Amino acid sequence: MTTLKITVDNRKNAQLLTKLLKSMVFVKKVEEDLLVNERNDQFAMLKKIFNGTEPNSLFSGVINPVKWQKEIRDEWETR
Repeated sequence: MTTLKITVDNRKNAQLLTKLLKSMVFVKKVEEDLLVNERNDQFAMLKKIFNGTEPNSLFSGVINPVKWQKEIRDEWETR
């Protein structure tokens, strides 16, 4: 018997690979250790970014919220 250790880039891909391996008749056992490394999915990356910013500082440069929001909308209309 041979044992393989595989590392994938995110949890979703790990789950897909696990499902694929379990469907193969010659695979005897699949052990899941999905919590070994820090998650690298989009949610984890965004959470890390937001945790690295000071509370209430994301929009501190916005003086006039109505004008700012209109400029954002206008920017999307011109693309």
